[in-house]
Amino acid sequence: MSGAPPRTVVVTALLTMVLTPGVDGQQPRVPDEGSTPLFADDFESGLTGWRFPYGSGHVVVEYEGNRALRLETASLPVLAVVVGSDSWGDVRIEGRVLFSDDEHNYLGFIYRYGVDDGRIDFGSVYIKGNGSYLQANPHYDTNVGRTVYPELRADLTGRRAIRIGEWQTFALEVVGAEAHLYVGDLNTPAMTLPASASPRGPQGSFGFKPRNPGAAVLIDDIRVTDLREFRHQGPRIPDAPYDRPEHATEWNVLGPLTRHAPDVETASATDLRRSVASGGRVFRWRPFEADERGAVVTGRVVDFRGDDRVAYFHTAVESDTERVAELHLSTVDDLAIWVNGVFVGFAARQAYAWWDAGSNPEHPPLRSRVTLQPGTNHVIVRVVGGTYATGGFFLRVVDPG
Repeated sequence: MSGAPPRTVVVTALLTMVLTPGVDGQQPRVPDEGSTPLFADDFESGLTGWRFPYGSGHVVVEYEGNRALRLETASLPVLAVVVGSDSWGDVRIEGRVLFSDDEHNYLGFIYRYGVDDGRIDFGSVYIKGNGSYLQANPHYDTNVGRTVYPELRADLTGRRAIRIGEWQTFALEVVGAEAHLYVGDLNTPAMTLPASASPRGPQGSFGFKPRNPGAAVLIDDIRVTDLREFRHQGPRIPDAPYDRPEHATEWNVLGPLTRHAPDVETASATDLRRSVASGGRVFRWRPFEADERGAVVTGRVVDFRGDDRVAYFHTAVESDTERVAELHLSTVDDLAIWVNGVFVGFAARQAYAWWDAGSNPEHPPLRSRVTLQPGTNHVIVRVVGGTYATGGFFLRVVDPG
């Protein structure tokens, strides 16, 4: 804030008290007793506490008498990561955000960011400025994952609403791989994100990103303290009634490979002990479990930017007799499917992958009829990465209606 001494510091002493200004009559928030400050920045003394992996697109600007960090995508995506935040444990990050233009824009909150074997993965949720809503958007090898989490969306209204040209307060709490985001109301989260939406689990750095492409966004008065537990201990928000009885949730995966493996596709009985050589490496089948919604998040396996873009997913379906069944798919990947070595067909990617496809008439699945043999039936799904906004599917095996 103007007139205050520079606060671009990593703090080791205990804060006495910090009050967050109220919004729409909301009472100021008093930090949790015993919380330890880790970092604070009002951008009055440069950007020494930050690193920008992609280079340009950031600048400290004067706005209404204060300095703030302005983030805007230039020729490359923009990431602003707090230096040393990869050593943090569970944290609460508070600050203010302002959208100055009524254009396509957002502020993305980055948590558990990291680079492994050339892949850039991180959890993310964004505030959409010119729409006033939240959307989960984990990134898998930099590819956006929002299409695999369409139900994790929340409108921001009332004291939480985003108004162009006005500052709004926020807080992000991260415990392990789970995250809670507060907007305006800093005592009740507007959204909670499950651990499965954090690609790297509980390890990694923290920061922010603007929309790519998109208009500029400003942030200011960033404060970070350690966290013992989530303030919100109630049900998840939004509280989707995930139901997985018919979802195929137990899988094996082979890959990621640099090319197709026809022998895997046409085998009448999948040998989970077999291996495939690709890109100078040898790959074997390994267990892969769907998330708590039943989603097979393929973005965890296949590359978006790299060459290892092919993966095979296998699940077993038991049947007492020979019978006809239907495969119900909701997918944002282009898929090829085989059952017992017989090619079933291609499934073209949809706009979103829905957990309730088939039970919700608003989310119709893709359907394929197959003949199951007595005993164990082997379903093979081939996925090829490298397409924007892809990364997952749901599969249900049901009796024809």
